[in-house]
Amino acid sequence: MKKEVIAIIACIVFATACKNNGVGNVDAYVPVYANTANAQQIVLQSPQPIVNGGKIATLGNMVYQVETDKGIHIIDYSNPATPVKKGFIKNALCRELAIKGNSIYTNNLADLVVIDISNANAVSVSSRINNAFPDLALQFPPCTDCYFECADAAKGLVIQWNKQKVNNPKCRR
Repeated sequence: MKKEVIAIIACIVFATACKNNGVGNVDAYVPVYANTANAQQIVLQSPQPIVNGGKIATLGNMVYQVETDKGIHIIDYSNPATPVKKGFIKNALCRELAIKGNSIYTNNLADLVVIDISNANAVSVSSRINNAFPDLALQFPPCTDCYFECADAAKGLVIQWNKQKVNNPKCRR
């Protein structure tokens, strides 16, 4: 009798634990994917708007500012009253930067990369250490106590999270 009661209670617990709570159509984060080869490309592009500016470093009359998770703005401030955006270094999941000589030390995804900036019209990666910052991978959205679509590694690397309406999202943190 005691085993039957325990079995019934266990079934009730499992049934309610797996129940879809049916939260409906709610604001949730949705992952944006990229394949590894594309996400590892670091290229110089035309200037971009500063939306989520981060850390700043200077070299001569140039300011280099992180655009969180997107890349690095290049700004000429020879005339501080009218700074001029010169370009944008596209760099997936960029969060950090330091400058020494003609090199920017930054992250690309979870890798440490050294970018040669000696030529103002081109940039190139001169060194890469794979997986130097494993905690920088975007495995979860930038929130707590929120709903999100579960990431699917088969779709590629998560390089961004967009907030949008999602019907009955499966994940929450």
